[in-house]
Amino acid sequence: MNRGIFACYWTAHSGTSLADVVYIMAITTYMYQESGSAFIAALFPLLNAAAKFAAGFTLPLLMERYPFAKLLTWLQLVKALLVTALVVFFPYIAPHVYLLCIMILLIACAHGWGTPLLQSIVPRIVPQDRLVKANSSLSVTEQSLQIEGYTFTGFLVIQIGHQPTLILTAILIWVSVISLLLVTRAMPGDDSGPRRAKPNRKAILEGWSYLWRIPTLRIVTIMDMIEGVAGTIWVGAITLVYVKEVLNQGEAWWGFINASYYAGAILGGLLTVLFSSFIQKHLIACMAAGSAVFSLLTLWYGLNSIPIVALLLCIGMGPAYQLRDVAQQTAFQTSIEPSMLPKVYASRGILLSTITSISIAVIGLIADTLGIRMVYIIGAACIAVSAGLSFVIVSMQKKPAQAVDSSGRTA
Repeated sequence: MNRGIFACYWTAHSGTSLADVVYIMAITTYMYQESGSAFIAALFPLLNAAAKFAAGFTLPLLMERYPFAKLLTWLQLVKALLVTALVVFFPYIAPHVYLLCIMILLIACAHGWGTPLLQSIVPRIVPQDRLVKANSSLSVTEQSLQIEGYTFTGFLVIQIGHQPTLILTAILIWVSVISLLLVTRAMPGDDSGPRRAKPNRKAILEGWSYLWRIPTLRIVTIMDMIEGVAGTIWVGAITLVYVKEVLNQGEAWWGFINASYYAGAILGGLLTVLFSSFIQKHLIACMAAGSAVFSLLTLWYGLNSIPIVALLLCIGMGPAYQLRDVAQQTAFQTSIEPSMLPKVYASRGILLSTITSISIAVIGLIADTLGIRMVYIIGAACIAVSAGLSFVIVSMQKKPAQAVDSSGRTA
């Protein structure tokens, strides 16, 4: 692994992750403070979700027309220019909700197109036997930045205002753009040669076809969908109800629960880096073990009524979740050739975001009708089913992962 290239990618990934958090917090708080309306504030995530959904469908069309490196660089550059324009013209755009919504929509489209491309860089620059370590390092950084971002951005907005906070977003994105330029120039095997345009329908459906046709991708995606349902038990409203009704504590414990989970996730990321060689050799076993432990701890958490035990369980969930997530991500990356990953990631993103959106409503209904404990019992059962599916692909552990070329044939 070229450490210089990976360091540049790490910088780009970190800058983008932190910029997204700062941007979300600054815009959401501004829309709520100025309008006093939860509905207006909710337009921000709604527009983001709609734009990313559309971007996921149309990204394959862009990939058929432009080389990977050029497309990635230009999309990040467009996003940086749009955020910079938002910062410069913020006093004129912000008072008009419709103008602000248009800017949010444009930035979300650029982000939605660029994210699958950014995610698929790792297998291009990291040898297969070092993927677990690379994914673990990126995960630790992202979890740490999210804690810091969500903790300090609110304070920053109060102290210096929304526009200066958005300047920080623009700076971080420009740092990401410069770092990506260095990565793409040094990245081996870029597909910059002559391109054969495919019919639009075939290009759009190609990622979906790979998800269904390749056994490992299909099973891992089903696992992700099941875990997406389970993941909605951790949305803020559900956690707050748990804190008040089960732990009989105030809102402060809501923050303690979130902080302990993030602390556990960082601990888990460090442990996966430390044991990356072992995990790399036993991907499927680690995936199953992480899911099984996470399921048991979630069930215990749902049945528990002691506040301090809840905090300890959240810390314990972090390493289990990270073990499963890193192993699952690596298994996904090694099941297909890197050039096809953006299309597959785009299709997978559409699927998971749809499942998550529906699940949030269903989980809320379950909490209201069957009680908050039942929510965590159902979540634990979903994760247990996901762990069981790991054994369906255990045979993949005994032979090298098969790459699939652009025609769908195994290499």
